[in-house]
Amino acid sequence: MTREKFKQGTPKGYYGVRDLCELYGKSSTTIYLMIAEGRLPKPLKDGRRNIWDKKTIDRNLQYAKFTK
Repeated sequence: MTREKFKQGTPKGYYGVRDLCELYGKSSTTIYLMIAEGRLPKPLKDGRRNIWDKKTIDRNLQYAKFTK
């Protein structure tokens, strides 16, 4: 397998786990704990990668800010 596939990045309109780490200011371990607790939606699969719909995550961020 060539490395080209891995250089493609996250598909347009989606976040990867690194993006979520930056948005929430948390580690990837904490992101996956938040998913297990139901505080974040379960990821979609893009091959072996986990991805999240940007609209869903953006709504989640707005809700989190509203409830604080």
